[in-house]
Amino acid sequence: MGNHQQMRFGSKKLHWLVPDAFGFIREMKLKPPRNFDTFIDLSIGAPNRATPKNILDQFVQDVYVEKYHTYPPQFGAMELCEAVAAWYEKRFAVRIDPRTEVLITVGIKEAIFNAFHALLNPGEVLVIPDPGYPTYFEAGDFCGAKLITYNSNADEAAVLQEIEAIAELHHPSYVVVNYPSNPTGRLVGISFYEQLSRLASRYDFAIMSDLAYSEIAFDDRRATSYLTGNNGTSMALEFFAFSKTYNMAGWRVGAIVAQKEILDAVKLYKSKIDSNVFYPIQLAAATALKSMDETFYQELSSMYQKRRDILCAGLSACGLRFTKPEGAMYVWVEVPAGMNAWDFIQALYDDYGFVGVPGTAYGKNGGGYIRLGLVQEEAVLEEVAKRLGSGNFA
Repeated sequence: MGNHQQMRFGSKKLHWLVPDAFGFIREMKLKPPRNFDTFIDLSIGAPNRATPKNILDQFVQDVYVEKYHTYPPQFGAMELCEAVAAWYEKRFAVRIDPRTEVLITVGIKEAIFNAFHALLNPGEVLVIPDPGYPTYFEAGDFCGAKLITYNSNADEAAVLQEIEAIAELHHPSYVVVNYPSNPTGRLVGISFYEQLSRLASRYDFAIMSDLAYSEIAFDDRRATSYLTGNNGTSMALEFFAFSKTYNMAGWRVGAIVAQKEILDAVKLYKSKIDSNVFYPIQLAAATALKSMDETFYQELSSMYQKRRDILCAGLSACGLRFTKPEGAMYVWVEVPAGMNAWDFIQALYDDYGFVGVPGTAYGKNGGGYIRLGLVQEEAVLEEVAKRLGSGNFA
């Protein structure tokens, strides 16, 4: 191939990026754990079950329709935009114009990256949760924003107080919230969003709400949308996902819901990046929104709650401390005294045959934690609890 040792490849922007923790975890999993023939993977954030059959059937039907084999509508199939708007009105009593206030995206990760680039100038202040979804940090750094974090381990009152203090001092352009939270599992009520909306109006910043886990909530609680508490008083956009609710992580389809003024900017940027999602995938996503009844959503939350209770019982039995999740699909576990997050991950892999994610992957405030996913069947999580039974972390 020739000698290119003196050349460096990759733009200067790539220097903002570092390999993520998941790459190291993938390498770890190549070596069998010390005391077990098999390992149990609790590191991933993807559902382990199949996409519901009626969604698959819709896709199979449409994939043979020749007119859908060309480029899809640039900003989303109207069938899906209308389904998103109808779902928001039914679920949250929020009215959305499907023609101007819905943008279909190639999943939430792409949506966040594109929205940050479309809306933020270099040096503008972006406030994000820490611990939080790694893409907030990476996309913010990559577009040159000034990142200020708030501690999302804290309760509602403390988070609001910290956001207000940041707004007073740093005058942010955007504040990101994510409830139910990845990785902490925290959930907030409508009063939190009402207070946040008032802060946004008072200090003139817009909200970016990540609603990826909207239908996974526990103990008879339900997540709500920022748009419900906003009542149009502040500028906002919300990222909406199909991955977790409908087991469609690999389909790569999502949506942004926002006021037209915000969405027009994102559309302009996105139009230079991709040609949107294959039409039959969008029609399958529309079927997901239109066809699932309340029983489906109740059973979804119930399934993850049972998994939560099994894993939390095992963690408690061996003396580990954790934040009992109120929603999403993770348990946020404290690292025992005398260890760091990576040491703890390695010890769990070597001595108990399962793996999670070090909290440092989610920000500095995650350094004393690890994330364990509720992404295995109950019997598998019972095996995790059984393995932990031989340990004592108290």
